[in-house]
Amino acid sequence: MRFFLPALLTGLLLPVHAIAAGGHHAVDDAAIVDPGQCNLELWAERSTLDRRQLQHAGVGCHLFGVEAGINVDRNTAQAVPSLHMRGMQLKWATALQPELAVGLVAALGWQDQTPRSQQSLLLPVTWTPREDLAFHLNLGRSWLKGADDRPQRGIAAEWQMTPDWQGLAEYFHDGQRPLKRLGLRRMLGTSLTLDLSFARATATAHAPKEGWWTIGANWTFGQ
Repeated sequence: MRFFLPALLTGLLLPVHAIAAGGHHAVDDAAIVDPGQCNLELWAERSTLDRRQLQHAGVGCHLFGVEAGINVDRNTAQAVPSLHMRGMQLKWATALQPELAVGLVAALGWQDQTPRSQQSLLLPVTWTPREDLAFHLNLGRSWLKGADDRPQRGIAAEWQMTPDWQGLAEYFHDGQRPLKRLGLRRMLGTSLTLDLSFARATATAHAPKEGWWTIGANWTFGQ
């Protein structure tokens, strides 16, 4: 499951859930938690540019064949008011073949600064040519209240290097500027994982070049 990433972490957009291996990653996969299970995601980010920080908490559960989730986020930076965000989403996914799956994600978000609300639709596709390798493709669009629509696209690769370690590389574009990320995931049993990654976004007329570190944890619980 994936929960509303604040688009390229500039504070200009509401969070749009999208990620490959779960947690904070920007590219989503075509998979949901199993029936009777829920997934809790926690992460924190810190920018190398202006000490901007983001804290995120979200939970999603399998209900009636889809994954339903909610999240809350807090974005802080120097000399500007804190940005508080809330979101909800529904995600559906199915396997077309043993190695190919497709899904659909519908998300709503609200925040206490302009733009106040956002809606988004995302189509994730996952191809798993080998047990230790997976590729994810995302295509979607976001609609912001009082602002132009923004297309979204991204691609990611996951590599299960060992039973306990996973690597990830991804590229994502929110319609304004691209994001690139490299990350590592540590498996602690079958239900708990820890994440560490570094991401970078290029400079545009709306935002300067920025990089940030992220640490996070994902816990799957239930039956």
